[in-house]
Amino acid sequence: MPGYAGYKDQFVDSEANIWAPSTSKLDWEMAQWAKLHGPGSTALTELLKVEGLLDLLGLSYKNVIELNKIIDKQLPSHPCFQWKEIVIAGEAYNVYFCDIIACIKVLYGDPQFTGILVFTPE
Repeated sequence: MPGYAGYKDQFVDSEANIWAPSTSKLDWEMAQWAKLHGPGSTALTELLKVEGLLDLLGLSYKNVIELNKIIDKQLPSHPCFQWKEIVIAGEAYNVYFCDIIACIKVLYGDPQFTGILVFTPE
């Protein structure tokens, strides 16, 4: 089951880990800190190289590369950007875009947005 519905189905048990795919609140908060400091931030990787810190924290990743793999493979995905080169009057332009139908499906499929989506014209 794709998207949020498939992700939500992992948590039907009241004993489920609410921080998933992180292993704990600390694991999640470290990941959040790392991602807020840039997707390619090496600060987390450098910090986790401090001897004994990784074992002490008990994180499910040991560097930013592993964290990104967890995020990319275990969280609900969003529509991917596509790229095209368009040539106009001899000049090439890079154009990045997403499939609008896929974007709408993601927005309407995520309960986080139910309070702000408008279904009728105003």
